[in-house]
Amino acid sequence: MYDGEILEYKSAAQIFARPEHAYTQRLIAAIPSAESRGERLSPSERRISLDSIKRHSPTEGAVLEASHLSKGYRGPDGINRTVVDDVSFTLNQGETLGIVGESGSGKTTTARIALALVEPDHGQVTLAGAPWTGITERERRSRRRQISVVYQDPLSSFDPRWSVEQVLTDALDPADYASTKARRSRAVELLELVGLQDEHRLRRPLQLSGGQRQRVAIARALASEPRVIVCDEPVSALDVSVQAQVLDLLVDLQTELGVSYLFISHDLGVIHHISDRVLVMSEGKVVEQGSADDVLLRPTEPYTQQLVASLPELERPESADETAGAREAA
Repeated sequence: MYDGEILEYKSAAQIFARPEHAYTQRLIAAIPSAESRGERLSPSERRISLDSIKRHSPTEGAVLEASHLSKGYRGPDGINRTVVDDVSFTLNQGETLGIVGESGSGKTTTARIALALVEPDHGQVTLAGAPWTGITERERRSRRRQISVVYQDPLSSFDPRWSVEQVLTDALDPADYASTKARRSRAVELLELVGLQDEHRLRRPLQLSGGQRQRVAIARALASEPRVIVCDEPVSALDVSVQAQVLDLLVDLQTELGVSYLFISHDLGVIHHISDRVLVMSEGKVVEQGSADDVLLRPTEPYTQQLVASLPELERPESADETAGAREAA
């Protein structure tokens, strides 16, 4: 269905293998997977190129590195439980490291440690070669702009009383944007960067669609010109066509700006599509890590094999020639 009208009505096998309507074809093409890796999911999404946005110069070594992280919590029953257990990874500049695992695997706690919102019980994180955990917040404050975050539900992370302009300008460094005019101009630049217009600047979050809110969340994450953006399930609440546009946008931004993503998701198709390397977690531990193709196409660990085997396989639509040949044969 689209705009209240039924566009196509057939058996599930026919719809997915031989969609006839252009809209159905676009929906199926927008589903991220191993086959879509390196391709755009939304052909209509424009590529970005803004000279006013800073591109990061290359760095030596990892831009974000975690070494032997462990974190435990005491539950309501008084029992201590380890939720992150000896986790190590590196994230290089301009790279996407996907972290995947089922609920409770420790993905989000690992992300919160990377953001220095939670201190690990053991281990350390370095950001751009300097200690990021194990130091005081006063020592971190001047460097916080180097890392930012996009959450699954942007609405819950926005002040509903604020306009989009206030959401964006609140993330700017007052020393760099002292005047109201400079802050407003920067807000417009950030909106343009994520495919929104000046007309969205004065709207409040509830006046935006889900996809528009996520674009504002990405714009806010970019406001400080970070080296690393932690993406915590950023597309799981979006429908497949909007998800495709946001994933294409993230890829374009990375190409243009050299930003690195720590991308957390339970969706193996999304992870395979966007990640350069993948880290698989289970019960707080790293089960397997390596290139996206090696981990998700040639997994060696039983847990990863089980995850991959549980992924429903979509029979991709036949090409136009194949469809025509099948009809002639019939």
